[in-house]
Amino acid sequence: MNVVLRGKVRDVLESMVTGGYANTLSEAIRLAIISFGRERLNETELVNKKLERIDLQIKQGKRKLLNSAQALGSYAKYIK
Repeated sequence: MNVVLRGKVRDVLESMVTGGYANTLSEAIRLAIISFGRERLNETELVNKKLERIDLQIKQGKRKLLNSAQALGSYAKYIK
């Protein structure tokens, strides 16, 4: 696969090589992809943990679950 890199993307990758983080542009690309994957994975894990905490709070009665009419309040009348 051939990839053409220009502008800021190329500048970032070249700075990774000149800064000693990677030996080649190909290695810099691999490192960037791995970093992106880890960041996204961590975000997903955080969201899942938060949702599990909310579910537990609902089961324990510490958080109230609203239906759509309750959540919309006075605006519910505008929904058909």
